[in-house]
Amino acid sequence: MKKILLTTVALLSMASASVFGMYGVDTDWIFFLTHGNQFRARLDQLGFTLGNDTIKGTFGFDNNTGYGGAYGAMLSYNSTANVSGDDYNWVPSISMGIGYTSSVIGIGVGYNATIGTERYKAKPDSKSGNEVTHTPVLVLNALDNAFRMAIPIQVFVKNTENGGVKQKEQAVSVDSQFRYYTGLEMLPQVRLYLRYGNYSYDNGNNDKGKYGESFGFDFRLYFGSMVEEVALQPIVRLVYNGALGKQHNNRRVEAVKAMNGTYSTNPTGVWEQSAWDVKLLTALGLTANSDIVSLYFEPSLGLDITQGGSASQKVKETYRLAYDVYAEIYITPIKNLEWYFEASIGNIATQTAALAFAGTTGITWYLPAL
Repeated sequence: MKKILLTTVALLSMASASVFGMYGVDTDWIFFLTHGNQFRARLDQLGFTLGNDTIKGTFGFDNNTGYGGAYGAMLSYNSTANVSGDDYNWVPSISMGIGYTSSVIGIGVGYNATIGTERYKAKPDSKSGNEVTHTPVLVLNALDNAFRMAIPIQVFVKNTENGGVKQKEQAVSVDSQFRYYTGLEMLPQVRLYLRYGNYSYDNGNNDKGKYGESFGFDFRLYFGSMVEEVALQPIVRLVYNGALGKQHNNRRVEAVKAMNGTYSTNPTGVWEQSAWDVKLLTALGLTANSDIVSLYFEPSLGLDITQGGSASQKVKETYRLAYDVYAEIYITPIKNLEWYFEASIGNIATQTAALAFAGTTGITWYLPAL
């Protein structure tokens, strides 16, 4: 029973977070300092973490499927090849990092370069190149890893020249995460995600402004109990994302999505009501494991209230039922080799009634310490 409980606690601390991602541009970096040595190969990522009890490093590639990328899109066909003569672009998201770990404190720094698919020329007669979003990261663990935080800062800047006038487009966003593992059986974990984004332009001749600015948070309480050999983990989430100001209807601004052209870039619209959404969600995580197979299953259900930004004070918010089903399966046929599969289906991430399905699979090879 003790082995089952310890394994369950480990799984619950990882579950529903794409835990073996090669970090990319978001808060998956929070696992960097606690990962053991491993090589990972999945549909959307490839990389490794290596080190000893004091120093560790990581390097890898990611397709950034959550930011407009697609599986297998690291080598992407360039439909606008006429600007450069190249038929294909090398468009991965590349991560690297180094960290120091101890029982008292752990600290790490990382960097991610996300290469966009669009090619452009900074000047009419210059050589074309790909857009890039740069993401420096700070990771900190303390209290024997009970407290963890990760702060990635996405930065995208595009300088061009039009008719001799210098123009700039830039976006900065922060997607930070803070966790505290309490050690309490009834309330083992608390999480807080804080998000800020700013997307602005300067077309010269005093023509400057913001395409969008936003603030948001995601607060989560994790409760826990055991029923025979199944771990139950009720979860309560309060999520808010909102536009700052009344000049846009983008509730969550992210620099990588700005680079990929996700947002509407019409700065002239003015709404009497700013865009925002609030979700109150409940979920139940269930974990069961054996010597070979471990399963995590998490259905979620809640209320989503959305104000899309309106030119009239009379427009009402919309209400909908938000739901999702998420699952992870770990199969370990031999001690150090693991097959992993994760999938989710639901409408929580779509902001509409439509269902969205996402999933990935691959292997993890756990390596000995150096």
